[in-house]
Amino acid sequence: MISVRGKYKNGVALPLEPVKDFREEQDVIITFLGEAREAAYDKTNGAVSLEDLIAECAVDTGIEDLAEQHDHYLYGKPRK
Repeated sequence: MISVRGKYKNGVALPLEPVKDFREEQDVIITFLGEAREAAYDKTNGAVSLEDLIAECAVDTGIEDLAEQHDHYLYGKPRK
């Protein structure tokens, strides 16, 4: 599976970079990204800034000591 950036225009999804090793009319899955995701891309080279990506993926769990006690929450180990 590969991912490529693209644009949706006039009812057609168009890749913005070459897609290699696929045959014509091959089935694909197209996922439309929200505006917040697009804002993370650098329009000049397609790169995503790490800071923007982290902010976009952040989830508020309400657990204040998650980083320090991740083994406890993930594996049930005693708290340190």
